[in-house]
Amino acid sequence: MAPNLHVRRLGSALVALLAAGPGAPDRPPCPPLAGELVAQGWAAYRSDSLAAAARLFARSDSLCPDRNLDAKVGLGFTALRQDRLARADSLFQLVARASPDNGDAWEGLTLVAWRRGDRAGALDAARRAIRLDPDNATTRRILAELDPDWDRPGKPDRVRQPELRVDARARGDVFEVPDSTGWRRFYIKGLNLGVALPGRFPAEFPTDSLVYAGWLDTIAGMGANTVRVYTILPPAFYRALRGWNRTHPDRILRLLHGVWTELPPDHDFDQPDWKAEFRAEMRRVVDLIHGAARLPPRPGHASGRYDADVSPWTLGYIIGREWEPYAVLEYDRRAGAARAPYRGQFLEAEAAPAADRWMAEQCDYLLAYEVDRYNTLRPIAYTNWPTLDPLHHETESTVAEELAIRARLGRPISGRPPLEYDNDAIGLDAMLIRPTAANPAGWFASFHAYPYYPDFMLYEPAYDSAHSSLGRSNYFGYLRALKRHHAGIPLVIAEYGVPSSRGLAHWQPQGWHHGGHDEHAMAQIDARLTREIRESGAAGGILFAWLDEWFKRNWAVMDYEIPPENNRLWHNVMDPEQHYGVLGLYAGDAGTSPVLGGDPSRWRALRRLAPGSTKEARVPSPATGESRGGDGRGPTRRLGALRAGNDEAYVYLAVELPRWDPDATDLLLALDTYRADLGQRALPGRVLTSEAGFEFLAVFRDTSDAELRVTPDYNPYAGAEAMVEGDNFSRFARRPVTTVPRDDGRFDSLFVFTNRTRYTRDGRVIPARGYNRGRLRFGAAAASTLADWYYDRTAGLLEVRLAWGLLNVSDPSSATVLFEAEAASDRIGTAASDGFRIGLVLLGPDGRVADALPEPGPGGRWLARDLPAWRWAPWTEPRWHQRLKPVYDTLRATWGSW
Repeated sequence: MAPNLHVRRLGSALVALLAAGPGAPDRPPCPPLAGELVAQGWAAYRSDSLAAAARLFARSDSLCPDRNLDAKVGLGFTALRQDRLARADSLFQLVARASPDNGDAWEGLTLVAWRRGDRAGALDAARRAIRLDPDNATTRRILAELDPDWDRPGKPDRVRQPELRVDARARGDVFEVPDSTGWRRFYIKGLNLGVALPGRFPAEFPTDSLVYAGWLDTIAGMGANTVRVYTILPPAFYRALRGWNRTHPDRILRLLHGVWTELPPDHDFDQPDWKAEFRAEMRRVVDLIHGAARLPPRPGHASGRYDADVSPWTLGYIIGREWEPYAVLEYDRRAGAARAPYRGQFLEAEAAPAADRWMAEQCDYLLAYEVDRYNTLRPIAYTNWPTLDPLHHETESTVAEELAIRARLGRPISGRPPLEYDNDAIGLDAMLIRPTAANPAGWFASFHAYPYYPDFMLYEPAYDSAHSSLGRSNYFGYLRALKRHHAGIPLVIAEYGVPSSRGLAHWQPQGWHHGGHDEHAMAQIDARLTREIRESGAAGGILFAWLDEWFKRNWAVMDYEIPPENNRLWHNVMDPEQHYGVLGLYAGDAGTSPVLGGDPSRWRALRRLAPGSTKEARVPSPATGESRGGDGRGPTRRLGALRAGNDEAYVYLAVELPRWDPDATDLLLALDTYRADLGQRALPGRVLTSEAGFEFLAVFRDTSDAELRVTPDYNPYAGAEAMVEGDNFSRFARRPVTTVPRDDGRFDSLFVFTNRTRYTRDGRVIPARGYNRGRLRFGAAAASTLADWYYDRTAGLLEVRLAWGLLNVSDPSSATVLFEAEAASDRIGTAASDGFRIGLVLLGPDGRVADALPEPGPGGRWLARDLPAWRWAPWTEPRWHQRLKPVYDTLRATWGSW
């Protein structure tokens, strides 16, 4: 795993604890000499003669290696003093398994975890050790720092407040929080805290409070004042949050806590078991923020002893998930069209549809539970998003409306209907609900709102002509309309932002697309969105998200990430969902991975695949400047060695290419990614043919015109033909995804459409949009994180990095590629890779072959045996490293200016 942002430094106090050592054990299962040697070992240990102690313990252990636990304990503490943590841990674990009641072993495990910075592990081991040896001063001191309440008996039981305590309140359009002088206005400057690290599933949370402490320190340094979590995190997070706020009263981080649930079965929000579990989760959340919960292990959930009371800093709750319109539609349909009032203890509604009443009822239940148990109250909202907003948009037709419009225009759909959310078919309206007189904490609206979706945000005339103080902005137009509707209560934009991914999934008029931004562009866009949220009158914004999460999936690529459970093991730079983080989590090792425009030695360290042209090299004559061979004769050598490598995100290719002018001569790089007997066997114009077929061709024409192309049968997307008016959505993808023998020299663009043709309620037909994802961007990585290739003139080195997702690799961690002989099922087929074969052709100004690698055989044809396969090693644990993206500094400046 990559290092934390902050690593604890151990001081002399811990050295003293280690030097004290444990009491000498009293177990005589071995010969008397073994016991004598153990006693001598402890004497040497306490006199700091560690080498002598290790020899004595080891000799004792050799006399009865299967039974001498005392000697193994001595060896463990000696290794600990020598900073051999892995050795010490192994020994203490062995003793603890053999004798679970050995207090010395548990003390040793406590110290190992402490030294490693694993506070959660140290806490667990220390609690076990203290039960076995209640008077152990070493363990008590560590426990006191890890958990000040460790010696409180039984389950934490927070005393109910004698009077109602309000930790925050929604008042008018803003939030307020208490301070020493009364109530002050509080504008939310927040970050959504996802916590899944590379290689981990979303519920595999970090359990070390040191991780969370480092994150919170960095987030506070950014100028944020709020963190939002979607679900229950491990106890370590809440301990870290409490620790931060206790020690930084001038930089408190407030908490917005979610209550997660999936959609109900059959869209029945009143299904008894599902609803009971949702409410049980509400009670767990309330109890844990008050530091009064002990949650047993549950698959996919955090568990443990929640003893950190963070309720004074909890700003409010946002319950539920992004509800799907089809589920809300079905629930309301079953309930009928009649509106009815809701009368709760803390929330009420005069006349509301069934789904709105249901939302009020659940929020009221949570508030009532917290008041009943803790006599504490805070604001609450349910999760909402533009697909369920209460506004009406003439440019967003439902599926049924679109089908009718198409029929009227003579453009019926021949295939399946468009897969859409019915984004304007129904809404949830927070303005139908209001707090009762018993609720001084109030009520607010929470929306996830991004600038690029749904399409009504792009095409609605009022939004398309809107301007903020920073210029034209469809997003600001939408925010202004949303706030106008929610006048009188706080509106929180609980998710927003753009991702720094290579792949793009949806177009936006101002260029604030769903992906396709390098990290500098991402920083500028996020800063502008942040300013416009405030200017719209919202009560705050919570940026999505703290870190990049590799397990995320996006509609444009998810069908081709196979098996889906493995996408956490590799970083798909074509997937926007994986790239929203302020803290970037990058594939590979920071010290060795090749960097475009970086140290050439990293590129030259890649595995050499081909030795280069067999033609004799020519060098300029000092006298005349003419290029001549070493003996004054022979052709000019142009292409040198080819090298290849990879990490969890890219394939890296390096070509020795001295004195190349990419703006004057073209270079073709052909890739056979599956089976030499399949694929395109002729390059364009038949400049060269091959026994092995190629699936992809990279064309480097000049620094502004480079492109990766694909043989037509192997393009998983429909391509530019899907842009024509008509049934384009149902032809988004091609089946089967295959590669077949071809000899026509054809390679197609990697075009994909991102916005389908729309038929609006007001009679407009809005054309589809798309982009060529195969365009290769020239530049150094320092200039753009989306650069694909670079030519280092000084080193004479062509550097190329190609995303796994561009090359139809469905899972590089298991070396799996897309391939199916026919579309026999709904599931897209894959096959085990047999490696990549790579050929290079350098064209002269006349368009003819100037050099080729490998050197062609008779008739200008590559022989299959001359194209050896490059194979990469699969992995089960990804390598990765981390760094803060530029958005960190940009938002720090933005938030800091308010």
